[in-house]
Amino acid sequence: MNRWLKTILYTVMGIILSMVLLFTATELVSFNMDHYLTQFERNNVPEVTGMDMENLEYTVEDMHSYLRGDGRHLLETEAYFGDELRPVYGEREIHHMVDVRDLFVAGKNIRNLGALALILLMGLMVFWDAKWKKNMWNLLFYTMIGNILFFGVLAFLMYVDFNRYFVIFHLIFFDNDLWLLNPQTDTLIQMVPQPFFYNTAYKITGIYGGIMIFLGGLGWFMKKRPRTNGR
Repeated sequence: MNRWLKTILYTVMGIILSMVLLFTATELVSFNMDHYLTQFERNNVPEVTGMDMENLEYTVEDMHSYLRGDGRHLLETEAYFGDELRPVYGEREIHHMVDVRDLFVAGKNIRNLGALALILLMGLMVFWDAKWKKNMWNLLFYTMIGNILFFGVLAFLMYVDFNRYFVIFHLIFFDNDLWLLNPQTDTLIQMVPQPFFYNTAYKITGIYGGIMIFLGGLGWFMKKRPRTNGR
């Protein structure tokens, strides 16, 4: 196989692997009920929203079902605010969640297709590359290095000015201003205020980074392990 073509294919595999793991880490945190309940306590969400933890948990469960694509077009949740049963979200919040759901569904599809593409490329490299084992370990190691550098810089930027990059993220992924909610009146932003997103982002980065370090360490160990053949 041509050296440059082989380099390009392994680079593509590293990018796909990164995307698959990042979307997986995002899903693990985004659908983790314990994460939400912990953040609700830290951010005094019951006091701010007027909902008790039981109704907040129900609301999040309904949100998770919707984000997974349960067939509903709109997220029209009702819960108890004290003794009053009423809609949780206003019109802007409901339509913003349509965009959020579309992002999650797209992310899941990209992750699944990426995993399939990665398996196919790995299978091809077994047949095309005589040194595929060595190069697979190199792939893991150098993918780890690239991700540590990239996400290290990203984590530093978020630490310095999280609000700025939070806004940039929304400007990139949303083509409207429905995400601009009022914390005085909109329950959605009261449930998940900026500290929630800050802690969620770092938790996702931590899980993703841990997986990457493990895989990269495995790649480094296998690279250094004495070989019994020329491969």
